[in-house]
Amino acid sequence: MSQTGRLGLPYIITAQAQKEVTHNEALNRLDAFVTPVVVDMADTPPISPAVGELYIVGTSPMDDFVGHENDIAQYHTGGWVFYSPFKWMDAVVEGLDARMTYDGSGWVPFGLIMKDSGEYLRVGHQQEDVTVDSGAFVDTTIAIPNRAILLTVNVRVLTAVTGASSFDVGIAGETNKFGGSIGAAQDSTNIGVIGPTAFYADTPVRLSANGGNFTGGVIRTTMQYLQPRGPWNW
Repeated sequence: MSQTGRLGLPYIITAQAQKEVTHNEALNRLDAFVTPVVVDMADTPPISPAVGELYIVGTSPMDDFVGHENDIAQYHTGGWVFYSPFKWMDAVVEGLDARMTYDGSGWVPFGLIMKDSGEYLRVGHQQEDVTVDSGAFVDTTIAIPNRAILLTVNVRVLTAVTGASSFDVGIAGETNKFGGSIGAAQDSTNIGVIGPTAFYADTPVRLSANGGNFTGGVIRTTMQYLQPRGPWNW
């Protein structure tokens, strides 16, 4: 056996020449696999990566990433080195502000594994900085997922809202479900906690103007939810 069974760390064999090469390869692999913090998931290699940076190769790889779908790519002086993830390996992906897990076929948001068939329960998170520059309301492009159990929708005003004296946060038909009459000033915030509520269709969040139509402003909108998955894809 020339390497360890799980992480594939190479063994130094008896009387091996240049033992430092094998040893350093094992150190590099450990550097990538132990509590990995990944810059982002990407199909195309970044232009100017720093030595040691990690990326998860996307599902449509290009250039130096071709042939390495779902692999972990680590940049070393002179080029990329690729490592195959093992099932249920997890990594923090800074570009997504999320923790991801490799489920044996692809990277998915981290969750509590329920059984070997692939069922799990995960805490989901999505965020969008929504520009509210016209109209009585604006719907987010992110959506509460189908079959999710929503816990909260939180907002923070990044750029002061104009045209409206305040705003509500909800969904179509329930426009203040997650908070009403939230201040228009910069840094106004609201934590829109609700009782666990199931959604059975992808549902955007609606930001509704009070006292006039929106004419400007940016509102950071964040949703947090539980999302069960059975041994099949929805």
